[in-house]
Amino acid sequence: MLIISRKKDQKIIVADDIEITILEVGRNRVRFGIKAPKHIPIHTRLKTSPAPDQPADAGAVEAKASPLEGLPAAAGMLKRR
Repeated sequence: MLIISRKKDQKIIVADDIEITILEVGRNRVRFGIKAPKHIPIHTRLKTSPAPDQPADAGAVEAKASPLEGLPAAAGMLKRR
């Protein structure tokens, strides 16, 4: 695991086409925005969430919604379509 310290408005570039920008640093959380090409999926993994490749109910087949659906958009970032 690579651990990097950044300050507000600093960026991290991954593979020349993924840009992570630090938007806000608070006491208990960091807000950041991710800018990437549309063909690159971006997933979040919470402690209570199953891994993206493992559905919660393996027997159920339904359309997968984006894990970011319903979350507020980061300040200044456009919603991906």
